[in-house]
Amino acid sequence: MPSVVEFVPSKHGGGRDPLTIFSVEEGKRPKDSTSEACFRLSGPEASAASVRKFMMVPVLFLMTTTTASNNSSNGTGGTPSSAITHILSPVLVISLLLIIFILLAVYCLRFRNHRKADVTTVDKKLPNGFLEEQGPRCCLPRLHRSEQQTVVLLPKFPPAPKYFPIPVSRLEEEYRQRSADDGKMFREEYGSLPSGCAQGTCDVASREENREKNRYPNILPYDNSRVVLTQIDGIKSSDYINASYIDGYKDKNKFIAAQGPKPETVADFWRMIWEQKTATIVMLTNIKERKEDKCHQYWPEQGCWCYGNVRVVVEDFTVLVDYTIRKFCVQYQGGDGAKAPRLVTQLHFTSWPDFGVPFSPIGMLKFLKKVKTVNPSYAGPVVVHCSAGVGRTGTFIVIDGMIDMMHVEQKIDVFSFVCKIRNQRSQMVQTDMQYSFIYQALLEYYLYGDTELDISSLEGHLHKLHNTVVPLDRIGLEEEFKKLTNVRIMKENMRVGNLPANMRKNRVLQIIPWVW
Repeated sequence: MPSVVEFVPSKHGGGRDPLTIFSVEEGKRPKDSTSEACFRLSGPEASAASVRKFMMVPVLFLMTTTTASNNSSNGTGGTPSSAITHILSPVLVISLLLIIFILLAVYCLRFRNHRKADVTTVDKKLPNGFLEEQGPRCCLPRLHRSEQQTVVLLPKFPPAPKYFPIPVSRLEEEYRQRSADDGKMFREEYGSLPSGCAQGTCDVASREENREKNRYPNILPYDNSRVVLTQIDGIKSSDYINASYIDGYKDKNKFIAAQGPKPETVADFWRMIWEQKTATIVMLTNIKERKEDKCHQYWPEQGCWCYGNVRVVVEDFTVLVDYTIRKFCVQYQGGDGAKAPRLVTQLHFTSWPDFGVPFSPIGMLKFLKKVKTVNPSYAGPVVVHCSAGVGRTGTFIVIDGMIDMMHVEQKIDVFSFVCKIRNQRSQMVQTDMQYSFIYQALLEYYLYGDTELDISSLEGHLHKLHNTVVPLDRIGLEEEFKKLTNVRIMKENMRVGNLPANMRKNRVLQIIPWVW
């Protein structure tokens, strides 16, 4: 290779400055060189080579060799014939492979760290049944080594994205957006909820002497929000029951969320009813579902029964379409004599299906209205329970709180409210289906309101319907009927009638029976 290089600065205008000669061995570069330069080797050889350096990729060189024709070498003139060879440096290939390898390594490292924080499993046996949705790790009791079953723990508490309150005027549109794509946005929003209080401890509930009192070992009350019973005969463990205080929209400790009583905790349950001055019990599960025990029957079918020191007498019961109302006369009989009896009303919602959620929220809204009507203002917290005291119980409490918020602020904030009550009891609102059902119930209430009437108020309501609604210049009857035309047709529930084999059987395509 020649030892002298001609440096030719490159100009965008297409011109070329006079050649500058310097030695390769000196390793110098002209001061007036630009970011893109052309080097020409000169020497006694018949050919010259130019090397173009690309500043974008310092290791890339494009080498062009030009060999003069015989005419040119003899000085006779003419156009030189050129043979151009492009050489890609092996250093470039190695550099690209190295960059790709580094990117893959960084991606794999981040993915592995994410997986570690996402799911952890331990092999343990769960006594007293097992709940599908898992509780936080701090609330898992110590179990015997001989027992084996896989427990999937919830992820740690990541920072949740912010979901802002929704004005009631936008509730219908927001519900439709979240329901699109098979409820994808509902699932994403529900998945962003923290599972519970990051600092919450369940030390009392996890004690060995209290273990059998828990229906599900991963659904335990926090120490700072649990209901504390009066100790019996100085026995420390006698103050424990699996129940937690839960705030309403504005009212502190408006509810007590409890698990369904077990045979060995029925006496504790009634003792809690008495000590907390509870006048209303809300039951959201059946005794058995899918052939599994969900709750022990803690009341007598008829007559009276004593549960510990609490005497319970059945006064009356009424069976309705969606729920049953039972009235009990409850009296505490202690060592210092019997206390004055109290009336306790149990409202038992019987229309919740074994799987999923109710098809329509109308029954739940009527049930909630009845609970509000029955519960006296002077009474203690309303005791709400299902089986675990978190899923259906949380759903009921959120609907109640958001209806109250709707009346006061003309908006709802389901996400923040669920976060708040999960700080008092983990896993409240247990599935994304229950979460979307809350929105469905709130939309139903906003669009149509309370349409149930007592017979005594029917005449006044008819008179109101025949009067003109001032802002709309329509009579009330027209306005109420117009609401019916806005009811969304749920085509997903008409799939059987819309099958090709059944289409010819339908006289009117818009009138097809739903599949319940």
